[in-house]
Amino acid sequence: MLDPYGVLPRIGGVKIVALLGVLAVATACSSTSQTFRAQGVSVRYPSWWHATSARLTPVTSPVQVLAVASYPLPHDSRGADGCSPKKALDALPSDGAFIYGWEYGSPQGELFQPRPKHFALTNFAGFECLGPSYVLHFRDAGRFFQVHVALGPRASPYTRSLVLRVLDSFRAKAGTPAR
Repeated sequence: MLDPYGVLPRIGGVKIVALLGVLAVATACSSTSQTFRAQGVSVRYPSWWHATSARLTPVTSPVQVLAVASYPLPHDSRGADGCSPKKALDALPSDGAFIYGWEYGSPQGELFQPRPKHFALTNFAGFECLGPSYVLHFRDAGRFFQVHVALGPRASPYTRSLVLRVLDSFRAKAGTPAR
């Protein structure tokens, strides 16, 4: 019984196909997500994205706590250039996104404001370790974080919205500083 309420004749075939397409996209967009957990930090990210807790650089202080991307990430620090996760950045597709963050052991002046309820990508510049990227400084659960977002030059508004959803899901556990 495909049409128990007799709706199909009233709607029309083209509209049905369009409606099914919209439902398919909505289902894909709201499909399952995964949770990344490492160093007392967690974020939710789309199931088709990738995350790793493997160190992507040889730097031990500040401590890497977050590495999530829309593409497969390396699983080691080989090819890193000092504090730059070069291998991960080199693999960034033109339409991709890379979210990478560290935890600092002590505050750096007033730089670390409380974590906002919703993040925004506003502070774009060329940075020593990540190159052209957005940087976010914030504190959460008494801990101090710096997170960079690198986007490919053709990253869509949809990819940017996914990045913001990942960032908004960021949670840190109190009393669990990264090591």
